[in-house]
Amino acid sequence: MSAAYKNYLKQEIEGASQAKIVVLLYEAAIKFMRTAAKAMEEKNIENSHNNLVRAQNIIYELMSTLNTDAGGDIAEELLKLYDYMIWKLEEANTNKDVRAVQSVVKIITPLKDAWKEVLARESEPKKELGAMPLKLMG
Repeated sequence: MSAAYKNYLKQEIEGASQAKIVVLLYEAAIKFMRTAAKAMEEKNIENSHNNLVRAQNIIYELMSTLNTDAGGDIAEELLKLYDYMIWKLEEANTNKDVRAVQSVVKIITPLKDAWKEVLARESEPKKELGAMPLKLMG
């Protein structure tokens, strides 16, 4: 990775909102899982292992940032889902099972898409109350 690209990534992350960071983490996890699956197909055991470990580390990071007190049931369910993904990736790594990796990609992709929607809404211009049309009667 070039120094310029590393600098770009550093600036991208440092100036990012929480939603943007979550999206970046999901995207990176998906990238690592797809790379691992391809490496499995190519019988490159070391590369598949390393990329699965990277994906697991990202999911562990997502788990550690969950606030179950503030997030309530949603955070609890996400915690269970992340735990399942970790288990499935460990199974995939042990058995060199491409389908297990793909199943986790199918689970995490809608989560990434949902956070992308949150991010899009964050960046929408806020309407001022005075600029909104009001219908008082009739």
